[in-house]
Amino acid sequence: MEKLIDVFPTEQAVITEKGILYKGNTYTCSIAIREQWYGKFSGDIPIFVDNFDEGYILVLLRDGSLTIALRISNHMDANEQSIESFQARIRSLKDQLKSRNNRGWKR
Repeated sequence: MEKLIDVFPTEQAVITEKGILYKGNTYTCSIAIREQWYGKFSGDIPIFVDNFDEGYILVLLRDGSLTIALRISNHMDANEQSIESFQARIRSLKDQLKSRNNRGWKR
């Protein structure tokens, strides 16, 4: 049986205020947005990469679990307005879901 490290090599990405940066690409994931990593943390984070698809990375979390981070930009000089717009839209969708859950669904 193959191990994760045999299929996806380990690397280091950098958490910045713009997102998770790796090899000129910016990535994000729901956990980073929910926990507001980009405003609180900076520095390296371990990741697993797919050498055949730069559209995502696997981020190793502190508890040992993994989450998928999707690429949001092809360049390190990501358009700040588009990243902020993306993050605002994610927050809005989360608020809508939270509002629905708080109302409860009655049948």
